[in-house]
Amino acid sequence: MGVGTIKKLIGLLIISSVLLAGCGSLQGTVAEKAEASFILEVSSDDSRQPPSEEIHLTDHTVFSGAINTFEELEVGDRVEVAPFNTSPEIPYFLAARVIVE
Repeated sequence: MGVGTIKKLIGLLIISSVLLAGCGSLQGTVAEKAEASFILEVSSDDSRQPPSEEIHLTDHTVFSGAINTFEELEVGDRVEVAPFNTSPEIPYFLAARVIVE
């Protein structure tokens, strides 16, 4: 494979990941911070959605908007969280992207 082909495949992979991560996103307010996660008080009209959700982070979680790192995230921040596309066997919410207003 040529370098151009590899770059195109990587670009498609990144775009696909971003689009898939947008599915099932959550919005709300940061209620609590832990070492590698935070509790999100969820804003939703869906009665099936619990009022809060623990959001787990990975080394690949991207922070954007008003902050650039997890260390800058503060209790009370309004955020939108997009998940990684994971299998149903993973019982928790893994954040791909956290956008802070």
